[in-house]
Amino acid sequence: MPTDPLSENLRRLRGAAGLTQAGLAAKAGVPRATLASMEQAGSNPGIQSVQAVARALDVGLDELIDPRPQERHYLVGPKEQQDYRADAGRFSARLVSPIASKGVAMHRVVMQPGCHSIGRPHPPGAQEFFFTLAGAAVIEIEGDPVTVPAGHLLQFPGQHRHIYRNPSEAVCEAVSVVVLQLG
Repeated sequence: MPTDPLSENLRRLRGAAGLTQAGLAAKAGVPRATLASMEQAGSNPGIQSVQAVARALDVGLDELIDPRPQERHYLVGPKEQQDYRADAGRFSARLVSPIASKGVAMHRVVMQPGCHSIGRPHPPGAQEFFFTLAGAAVIEIEGDPVTVPAGHLLQFPGQHRHIYRNPSEAVCEAVSVVVLQLG
């Protein structure tokens, strides 16, 4: 992993934009010497300069200061995914997000016909996003049933008592994303 993502990212992004140091400095409204310094490892620019350069390059601040994308991604293979089964196997949820993910859990959900599985409550403030890919699900939230047909998304407070059901004759496939704290 690079020791100074800012300098490396700035040089890479400036080059991709086809700009010279002088051209980017003018576009960002900073002195060329400041930009040249930012492209050197170990520089310590002010936040205003970094923000101005990010705006001039039309990128987020994270694109300048975080490691390059290929150094900050995590690919989760099938062997690293965890399965949870309930309701005599009629409900299955596969945790597909990395175990180390903080604040979010993504599951691939498959509900067989007749499925009736009580959801595990999430911590206060959590939100669950349930997107049906095929079939239809009924999610009961605090006793209130909500039908979620294919192509629809249901968002609800995850700490509320909830039950996943598939009353139809077809298999229901969905994705559930739990965000532990929004905002």
